[in-house]
Amino acid sequence: METNSVALRGVRVEHARVAQMPGERAVHVDVCCAQPQRSAPIDELLGAVVACVQQESGEPAARIAHAVAVRMAQLTESADVQVTLRVAGDGETPAYAGVEWNVHVTDTDVQPADDATLPVRTASHAAVISLESRVPNAADVFRTMIVALDGIPGNQVEGISPLYAVTHADGSAGRSAVVALQTTMSAAHLERALTALHAAHEGAVTCHIVQMSGIGDEERAALDTGDAQHRAAVLAPWMDMDPQATLQGDPLAFLLASAPDAPFVGMESDHWIIGGE
Repeated sequence: METNSVALRGVRVEHARVAQMPGERAVHVDVCCAQPQRSAPIDELLGAVVACVQQESGEPAARIAHAVAVRMAQLTESADVQVTLRVAGDGETPAYAGVEWNVHVTDTDVQPADDATLPVRTASHAAVISLESRVPNAADVFRTMIVALDGIPGNQVEGISPLYAVTHADGSAGRSAVVALQTTMSAAHLERALTALHAAHEGAVTCHIVQMSGIGDEERAALDTGDAQHRAAVLAPWMDMDPQATLQGDPLAFLLASAPDAPFVGMESDHWIIGGE
C-alpha cells in the first residue's frame, strides 16, 4: 500500500540555542513529508531531526528548520516537506508563550544526499555505547536503536557485540549489548541524541557513552558511563567485540574478573543483529 505522507509530531530537543534568543531552550519540531518514496525507519528520522537541530544550534530558527526539512527530504525522498519549529518562552519580561517558524521545501530546494551541504563537525571520535533493557523484545529495541544511531549524519556504526543475557539483583531478566561508533558529534551532542532515543522508546532502553576518544578531560569527566568499569553486563559484550580494549587504562579482562555481577551475565547470541537469537 502506498504511503501518502509521514509525520513526526512534537520531537523535543533539549538545550538548543537559537540566534537572537538568550540561553538554551527546548525546541519542538513537527515534520510532514508528503508522498515519501523511501520508507525510512522512524528512529532514523527522529535521530536525524535531533542531530540537525544540534548541529545548527546557535543559528537563526528559520535556518534550523530549513536544515531539518532538507534532511527529511533526503531521507524520505519526498518532494514536499513542511517543518514547524517552536521555541517556548522563558518567562522573562516581556512575557511570551513561545515563537513558531514554518518552513516548506520542495524537490527544487533539495540536493541529493551525497551532495548535502549541512554543516558537520570535522573532528571524528571513536565512541563505545552500551545498550541495556529489561523488556522481552530487547533485541528488537536494540536493533532499531542501532539503525537510528547509524542514521544520524556524521555517525557510522563500526562494531556490534554479541547479545548478553543479564540477571539483575532483584531477579529480573534483561539483555545488554555494546556498539562501537565513529562520530563527528561532540560528547554533549551525542548524549543528547541518546537521551532523545531513550525517550522515543519510552524508557525501554538505557544507553550510555562508555568511552569516547578525542575529547577533553572536562568532557570525559562529565560522561555518564553507567558505572561501566564495575559492570560485567557492559564489560563482557564489549570484550567479545574488542578483546584488546581498555577502559581508563585497565584491560577489560582485568575489570571483568572483579566485576560483582560477572556470575549473572552470559552470552545469549552472537548473530542476533541479523534476527537470530
